[in-house]
Amino acid sequence: MKIAICDDEKYIRDFIAESISKEVENADVICFESAEGMLEADGNVDIMFLDIQMAGMDGMELARQVRSRGSNAVIIFVTALEEYVFKAFDVKAFNYLVKPINKDKFGEVLHAAIEEVMHRPNQPISKESEGKTFLIKANGLSRNIAISEIAFAEVFNRRIVLHMKDNDEIEYYGRMADLEKIVGGDFFRVHRAYLINLSAIQSYNSKVVQVMGLELPVARGKYQDLVRAYLSYNTRGL
Repeated sequence: MKIAICDDEKYIRDFIAESISKEVENADVICFESAEGMLEADGNVDIMFLDIQMAGMDGMELARQVRSRGSNAVIIFVTALEEYVFKAFDVKAFNYLVKPINKDKFGEVLHAAIEEVMHRPNQPISKESEGKTFLIKANGLSRNIAISEIAFAEVFNRRIVLHMKDNDEIEYYGRMADLEKIVGGDFFRVHRAYLINLSAIQSYNSKVVQVMGLELPVARGKYQDLVRAYLSYNTRGL
């Protein structure tokens, strides 16, 4: 997940960045001290914290410029004067924080913003990470998952377990059909309960596929599709 902070006060930038690092694992946080600097960077982000009152271009105008470029980022305004926030409806702002920022309120607003991003149509979090990462919530913590590091996924009772290549196991509530759309063509669903990364296959036959030393069942009627998918995967770019 990519998060941008634009505020001309360094201690506010530092506070927000440090707070995010405590709440969101592996978040990509970018800080700017001016609206002009952020516009010049012109990167795709998922969440923006924008100070309304800044020297030069203010945060409200920055938000208008960002929206005019087609960004659908979740915008959270930061301001010392609450009355400025009423103009936020014009740029479809998600929420606002009043300085000095309350830690509990910040956490509440941040997690609400993350939920907003997570409930968008099934797709990775930002354009740069398309096909590479996606966000889940596991054990109360938002986590960025590297798709290429998943060996296979299994599902039972609406709980998905991601078996990572480093032998880590990450469990969260979700639907396998949604995960299948997110991870894309490098994965194949060999069975209603198993979705495998084609790069992790060690061997296979008409009954089982071996991944990380484990034998996972191949559903009846899936074998030929598995063979085609695996051959296609291994000949890409040739």
